[in-house]
This record gives sequence, C-alpha cells and structure tokens, in this order.
Amino acid sequence: MAYSKITTNKRGVLQAKIQAYGLDPATGKSKLYVKTIHNVDNLSEAKFKKYVTKAEIEFEESIKLTGKTSALDGVVSDGVLTFTQLVKEWKATVLQNLSKSYYSRICDTEGKFTEFLVEHHLADKPISAITVRHVQLFLNSFCSGERTATNLAKLKNPLPDSINFREMIREKIINANSLYRLKHLEGGVNISTAKNICKYCHIKFDDYFEQIFKVREYSAETIKGHRRILRTIFNEAVRYEWITKNPVCKTKVGASTSSCNISLKPIEEKEVFSLTEVKQFLKLLDELPEDLIYRRVTLKFMVLTGVRTAELHGLRWSDFDFDKRIVHIRRNRLATDGFGIYEKDPKSRTSKRDIPLPAELLDDLRKYMDWFRLADDEFDSKLDEYYFSVNIFREPEGTSSTGQWLAKFEKKHGLKRVSPHGLRHTYCSILLAQNVPIQTVSKYLGHSDSTITLEVYSHFIPDTQERVTDALSNLLNS
Repeated sequence: MAYSKITTNKRGVLQAKIQAYGLDPATGKSKLYVKTIHNVDNLSEAKFKKYVTKAEIEFEESIKLTGKTSALDGVVSDGVLTFTQLVKEWKATVLQNLSKSYYSRICDTEGKFTEFLVEHHLADKPISAITVRHVQLFLNSFCSGERTATNLAKLKNPLPDSINFREMIREKIINANSLYRLKHLEGGVNISTAKNICKYCHIKFDDYFEQIFKVREYSAETIKGHRRILRTIFNEAVRYEWITKNPVCKTKVGASTSSCNISLKPIEEKEVFSLTEVKQFLKLLDELPEDLIYRRVTLKFMVLTGVRTAELHGLRWSDFDFDKRIVHIRRNRLATDGFGIYEKDPKSRTSKRDIPLPAELLDDLRKYMDWFRLADDEFDSKLDEYYFSVNIFREPEGTSSTGQWLAKFEKKHGLKRVSPHGLRHTYCSILLAQNVPIQTVSKYLGHSDSTITLEVYSHFIPDTQERVTDALSNLLNS
C-alpha cells in the first residue's frame, strides 16, 4: 500500500512525497519507491489532498506494471528515463523556486530539443542514448540558415483585372488591410486566405501565389542560452546517476567553448548617449507638453538613476524617500508568455538597493506627484497602491510600452537609437567619465561585484596614463 505525506517547501507551497514498496526487477527483492508531487496548479489544500490520493493509486499500479520507478520522475516507462520525463520533474521544481521568465526559456529549449529528438528517433530512448554528437548537431542546427516554410503566401503574379476586390471584402474572403498589404506592399496573407481567394475567383493557387519561406539564423548568445539550459537539465540526470557524464559539456558554440552571459559583453559607444547627446535628450524631454509628464519624468528618471526597465515598472510611490533624497529598488515587474504580468524580487541580492536622486529630478518628481493628485484627492494616502510608471489614465504601464515610445521619440528628433537598457548604460558611462569610483557605480547599478562593472564598462573610464606618469614624476623629483 502506498503512503504519502503532505508538506510545504521553502516558499510555503504544498508538495507531497509518496512511498510504496514493489519488486526490484533486477534482484526480485522488495524495494521502496518514492515519488514527489508538486502543487503546480496551486490547488487548495483539500483539493490537493484528493489529487495526492488519486496519485497514490496510480503510483502503486504503475509499480506493479513496470517494476521500476525513478526517484526523479516517478514512473519510468519500460524501465528507462527519457529526456521528456527528466525535464518534466525539473520544470516543476524551477516553477516553484526560480523565475517565471526562466521557466519560459526552459519550455522553449525543451520544445526545440524534443522536436530534434523526435526527428532523430531518440524521443523514446533512454537519456543515456543522447550523445555529445547529438547535442552538437542540435546546436549546429541554429547556424544552418535553412529555409523554413511559413503559413504565409504572397503574390508572384498580379491578380486578374476581372476580380472584384470590393466584393471579396464584402464577402469576408479577405479584409481591406490584408488586401492592400498583399497588392501594394508585397506582404503575405495566410495560405488558407490565399486559397479562399483562388477558390472564390476560380483561379489556380500555383499560378498566382507562392508560399513564403524564411531563413533564420540565431546569434551565438541565443545558442549559448539553449546550451546552458540543456547542460543544467542533463546535470540532473548525472546527479541521479542515470548517466555518468554530461554530453552537453563537451559541445562548442562558434569558435569558443565559453558560455559567458551576454551581459558581460563590453558596451559599445553606439549603445549609449554621450554627455553632449544626453544633455540634448534631457532638453527635448523638458520641452514635451505637460500632458506627457508621465513620459518625460519616467525617461529622465531612467537616465539619472540607471534602473533596469523591470525595476522601473515595479516601482511604487511608497518607494521614494524625499527627505533622504533616495529611491528604494525592491521589486521587478515583468511580463512572460504563459504567465502574463507579475512581480518578483530584483535580479540579484545586491539589486535591492537605494539610489540617490539629484535635486533637479526631485523637482520633476514633485510635479509628477501633483499630476497624480489631480485624478485622486486621496493619492497621498495610497502611495503603495500607485505605480510610478503609468499611462495617461494613471494605470500601470505595459512592460514594453516605454521602449516603444522611446524609439518613436528618438526617431522623431533624429537622436541616436538607444534602448531603455541603453539609458542604464548611459547612466553608468557618464558616472565613470566623471571619475566616480567604480565601487560606487557598481553599488548603484546593483551589480554583485565591481569586477562585473569593470568588465562591461572599463573603456568608459578616462585614460589614467598621464595621471600615473605625473605621480611617478612627482615622486622622483621630490
């Protein structure tokens, strides 16, 4: 008979451990099998108990049928652990303990690698059957530049003049925007729409349409991201002794075996505003009309504090201390496919920090608060309810809206294209150019180590050769 115990993990989320005895097919002796159930669907305690009771019965039956169970993933079909089974349990752990955005990246890598395994007849094979060569072939496939078919079609010959386009729109064969894109912009429409046009107009698809193919090549850093996730997954198999060596560790991406994070790539000058350019940028922001104060202040805030975009969107008015002239960075606000918009702790332990606010920015912040008070007389008693980055209706800003508006603003005024994260780089480069100590800059950026700041921004530090030679000359002449 199976036995279960329901507990909570470090985050207070329900989980259950099921134990049951069965025969070991290798020895024929009695053996204890264990399976962990995670409350992935956030069920209530009562519903989770019912779910666990059902899982007990299924677990016990599976032991009788297969004769072997994995402590990693419960039932292992045909006595083997497959990649799908390996990653299933690991994903449940990640969802409970790590970020949702990381979970989303895992799902992306899992989907692509599973597709590769199916193509090479490895999907139902034991994890040990996946070799270094297989993983390398998978990584190489991102660099192949192969043409991939899409579900779109475009015109290869003009449609007959006899076709009544107004009638097609009226009959909802195609809408006006798609028709204009198809005829004048050489754009594509769904193949199903193209076939409906052909059927309606009694013409052959191959005479007038052709399927659109795309060639997609991935950057080395994107490929390294998939490699890192696969390496971590296979490390779980090593840890549970299903394999003795991780096949991902001997693979290569490009000319280097390094899997360093792209965030440590030195920032190029084209990615930041120079001192002159940032002055022009701030001047143009100050010239914006008052009804765009929510744009003006948030963008100035990013340049003058160096916050990450997710940190900006996570800020509430209660995080500001006007007496001490600082802002507390305490949370991120993110959007991830499958999870929508959510809040989480900042990127790292040192990302929770206090950043000083210049006097000029404080004046803008006070005017910005007055703008909130125009819509709510009780604003000052609701500081923890109002986000700092909002739209015209004082509602939380979409996590991608800031970047979209910034791009249009820069294009309109002929400015260099600098992303929201580039404003963070600008903040750092300007502080270093003004000889602010690297340790101080690192602290306000929220880096875990000042060596990270040096790695990325060292070329923005003024040349100190002359200062060194002067110091030595003073020593020798004294």
